[in-house]
Amino acid sequence: MKLREYFLIGLTSLLISGCAVNQTTRVSMLQVPEVQEAAKYRSMSVARFSGQYGEDLSLAIESAMMNAKVQDKPVYSIVARTVPSRSLKGDARSAVSVAKSQGTDAILVGEVIAATATDNRRTTSEYVCTQRKEPNKLFSSCVSGYNKTVYCTDRKASMQVQVQLLDGKSGNPVYNEAITKSLDATACGDEVLKDSRAMLGTVAGAITEAVISKLVPHDKLVDIPLLPADEQLQAKERFASGLKFAQAGRMDRACDIFRDIYDQEKNSPALNYNLGICEESSGAFWRASEYYAIADRLSHEPNKVLALALERNARNIKNSSALAENRRDLKLQSRIESGAAPQTVTQSIGKTTSPQSASPIVKVDPESLMLDRRVALVIGNAKYKKGGALLNPVNDARAMTKELRSAHFRVISVEDADLQKMNQAIDEFSRSIKKDGVALVFYAGHGMQVKGENYLIPVDAEFKEESEISYKAINVGYILSKFENAQSRVNIVMLDACRDNPLARSWRSGKGGGLASIDAPAGTLIAYATAPGKTAADGSGANGLYTSHLLQQLRVKNLKIEDILKNTRKAVAAASKQEQIPWDSSSLTGDFYFRASE
Repeated sequence: MKLREYFLIGLTSLLISGCAVNQTTRVSMLQVPEVQEAAKYRSMSVARFSGQYGEDLSLAIESAMMNAKVQDKPVYSIVARTVPSRSLKGDARSAVSVAKSQGTDAILVGEVIAATATDNRRTTSEYVCTQRKEPNKLFSSCVSGYNKTVYCTDRKASMQVQVQLLDGKSGNPVYNEAITKSLDATACGDEVLKDSRAMLGTVAGAITEAVISKLVPHDKLVDIPLLPADEQLQAKERFASGLKFAQAGRMDRACDIFRDIYDQEKNSPALNYNLGICEESSGAFWRASEYYAIADRLSHEPNKVLALALERNARNIKNSSALAENRRDLKLQSRIESGAAPQTVTQSIGKTTSPQSASPIVKVDPESLMLDRRVALVIGNAKYKKGGALLNPVNDARAMTKELRSAHFRVISVEDADLQKMNQAIDEFSRSIKKDGVALVFYAGHGMQVKGENYLIPVDAEFKEESEISYKAINVGYILSKFENAQSRVNIVMLDACRDNPLARSWRSGKGGGLASIDAPAGTLIAYATAPGKTAADGSGANGLYTSHLLQQLRVKNLKIEDILKNTRKAVAAASKQEQIPWDSSSLTGDFYFRASE
């Protein structure tokens, strides 16, 4: 039998067994905190956690709190850093004093009780085939062989953190829990075992997510499975159209279509379920519960997707009342009751696939990846007070933040930042850079050159004359100096900041637009969205042209940073018909990979 026939048989069996790829949509889902009393706080102080990895963990939680949003509105008006946790532990008066001095409603303290990575070595038996029957066939049985002893290592990374939330007025604890997370890895024979420090970093990320889920209301992008059309559905074409919009990230349009056909298709379990998603994603949990219950009653057999939706939404109903009552400033009451239209977000259909096949597997020393020494600063500025708002930078910053975090970067991310906020973020970033580590800066927004110097423009910038830019904007050279002071090994600056800036059009030295060419200092790579002196398109989609292709390349394993930028350059040049050509300057002395095959 030919290879093609084997393939068709295998594909048919998959479809028959119900293993076809599920259709999903990604929606911005309201996440209410598990600790209901924590929902009332509008500002937060985060103490530096004590114990090993405590400082890094508290910084990660602080960053997540700074970026927590509901309906694009920040959850906290202030997120401040305060004294070490040991100075506050068990001392109500100190907590009240600190909260009063910083103008915050609550203080989060913590201690890393244990952070360990242990190895267990063992042997296992592996059968090695020495002779096969019909070895040239696709499927061939083994005739003879032998058992081979293989040495394996099981590694377990675990972390336990005692977390406490103190009320700023009384100093009394609102929440107190020991959170434990762990991660297992195994390598046998010649396999490379995951680096222990990288595993602990992943565990710390899981603890950060646990703290946020327990204490902070926020929106989160969630992949939700859709149900395909029922056999009895009459308006199949319209239903299919709604599914296409949902898969493309246009859940708002999909919901309109589903509602349009509901009167004639009330007995469809799939339609009721998909309408439940519309209501749940908008925060209308009671209404979602009704749709899910109808879908469940109409179903002729148990449905795991429906069961999970009912269970998930029941938790939402249980936790949402305190949030609606305590945080009316977030406008959650109307959202929970009336169910505003879901936000349009990026599509997610079935399994995520890489934008292109990975390069041949490269053996990379885990230590050279510096997975435990990666830190990034991401800034997206769009809402400029002068010169008009930009479309993409905030989306670019959010997408880049997510991508970098998945690549083991600790990310400090700010959006629509004024000069003070940009300087604060740069200072936090510079303090976080590890010696002999990786430091990365990504900026999307307005940028300009003046007398050969490149500047990143805050959203509150207003220049009456050219000389003011030196103290009202951020000089890229100032950021480069932070690398030298921190003695990081690999430094990367990515600037999608070459958009035409109306603030500089009347200036003689800024008239040409774009950024100036800078020779990268030792150990540094600078990447620009377009060539020196040229401007780049802001883009008409969710992301800018340059950033969208850069994100795709960052997901490919076994690519050196130079290859990532080269592939990005080719893609952008082709998409823009050679009108936009990304450019970079590098003085890196070694290879750096964002991702490598394990």
